[in-house]
Amino acid sequence: MKKYFLVFACLSLICPFSVIGQDIHFSQYNLTPLVINPAQAGAYKTHEVIVNYKSQWTSISPNAYKTMMLTYDGRFKQKQWKTKWLAAGVNLFNDKAGDGNMKTMQLNATFGYHTQTSAKSTLGGGLIIGFVQRSIDYSKLTWDEQYINGAFVPAAQSNEPVGDTKYGYPDVGLGVLYQYTKGQMYSTANDMVIFHTGLAVTHLNMPKYSFYGTDEKLYVKTTGHFDAVIGIKNTNISLLPGFIYMGQGPASEILPGCYFRYMLREQSKFTGYVKGASIMFGTYLRVKDAFIPSVQFEIAEYTVGISYDMNVSGLKTATSGKGGFEISLRWGSPNPFLYKSAASFQ
Repeated sequence: MKKYFLVFACLSLICPFSVIGQDIHFSQYNLTPLVINPAQAGAYKTHEVIVNYKSQWTSISPNAYKTMMLTYDGRFKQKQWKTKWLAAGVNLFNDKAGDGNMKTMQLNATFGYHTQTSAKSTLGGGLIIGFVQRSIDYSKLTWDEQYINGAFVPAAQSNEPVGDTKYGYPDVGLGVLYQYTKGQMYSTANDMVIFHTGLAVTHLNMPKYSFYGTDEKLYVKTTGHFDAVIGIKNTNISLLPGFIYMGQGPASEILPGCYFRYMLREQSKFTGYVKGASIMFGTYLRVKDAFIPSVQFEIAEYTVGISYDMNVSGLKTATSGKGGFEISLRWGSPNPFLYKSAASFQ
């Protein structure tokens, strides 16, 4: 089998979407809010910056699959409008895949609006507009025809068709988000109940997606998600169950899971010298693909998250169960440990 084709075959095994429709793919989805739903811009923090890095499938090809993303989102006009606000965000994404250095660079701008429909509920919507550029280096690919009598001959003709080295396209999507909050957190009561649920539809313009100038297009992608924070009364423990569904053309992805959060210490109420801190650990399952154990540590405005994809799909034969290492860093204001109301904890 040709090496070029093998790379893409491996991708099709591990990824729930076809190679033609592969999207940004992180495992710590609670730390990639704008990838999941543009309506999450400005939904949880006044200002938020997140950096994500993922390395995958090193046992197949060392350093060949790397993904990085930088995200900012925030609220505007909330001080003036009180119960409603505007939101905006931007995220820059860079992905490298395979021996052919197939690269994807994407810049998105997100705009949103949120309004409190009651003392405990908020409804919001978001629009995402972006531009994507993809490129490939055919000179780094090797083929069966270039192996003569068991020896690799770079000058040998592969007789394979070569397409464009790069192309770009615009991308558009929409999303809605509902939030419900009640109770107190980080207190003796610890009786908060918070949940978020939303729906997003991306690739609405169905852009062309081919290095060969064909009419292949990205399918419209639909994402539904739900997550919650449920405090266990009179303890330092909270449960964070979640569920996400993504459907794109004939393929789909399902991720159920749950985290446990344990508050290590409360923020000092008057001086602020002692910073609030908590640890969160748990696992998600990307159905028919991978288990995703994860741990996240929070202190004041900062969060560090680490996860590892453990393959359970057909690719585990090649990877020995090794999938992808992922690390995320988040700074978010305001500091959630300063607030007792669950409505302030997002």
